Amino acid sequence: PITYRALWEGAMGYAAKLVDAGLQPGQMVAIMLPTCKEYLFSFYGVLLAGGVPVPLYPPARLTTIEDHMTRHVGILKSAGATIMITIPEAKALAYLLRAQVESLQAVLVPEDFKQFLGKKMDPVRGKSGDIGFLQYTSGSTGNPKGVVLTHANLMANVRADCAGARASSADVFVSWLPL
Repeated sequence: PITYRALWEGAMGYAAKLVDAGLQPGQMVAIMLPTCKEYLFSFYGVLLAGGVPVPLYPPARLTTIEDHMTRHVGILKSAGATIMITIPEAKALAYLLRAQVESLQAVLVPEDFKQFLGKKMDPVRGKSGDIGFLQYTSGSTGNPKGVVLTHANLMANVRADCAGARASSADVFVSWLPL
């Protein structure tokens, strides 16, 4: 379980570190973490810092990490990611891949954010037409393609989901992408 306060404080700490690492509003941040609280802190921290999250699937097995990262070079280049947040096991390999991805300036792991937890910053306020996140297709029929989802797109989807499910303020659910 994670409280809203813990999510807010974790995301604020991650945002502070990202700004300290040089993230500018509108820049892309690749997030290659498993489902965990650090993933949530990363995603919302990027938004609070004014960046654009680019979710990437982590490798299913650590034995395939090199091949997995090599496949992600195309996505990192396409997105123009300036920072990547990843698992500790991938950090060294990600530094090697930086030679192939000119935009990539920093590779961080959750441990790098610890000293910033509890730090405050002024969140960047996004506008409805700003990119909420950049989601890539699986690439099963070719190279993965980026799909831009604006904040307005995401809110329209939430409203449609609520209307379709007849949800009220008493209901709680989570969804990643439209059905």
